[in-house]
Amino acid sequence: MSSFLTSNEHFLKRARNIRNELLNKTDRYMLEDYPNLTPEQLTSIKAYRHSLREYININKENILNGQKIDLPVQPDFININILY
Repeated sequence: MSSFLTSNEHFLKRARNIRNELLNKTDRYMLEDYPNLTPEQLTSIKAYRHSLREYININKENILNGQKIDLPVQPDFININILY
């Protein structure tokens, strides 16, 4: 079996890796004892995480075609930087 990705699936794999990294870095905000998080901020971070989970499904064809698709916008109270 070949380990090579077919066509442009490497774009999809990269997008999933970036999305997963952002989800991992926002996990801490979902903990019950995360300090100083207002109900509005909790709602905002939940919406952001939902957008990240839907990102691949909504943009799959464009990602496979190699188009640059912007990630969902982070809530203003977090600042997650990853290299990609």
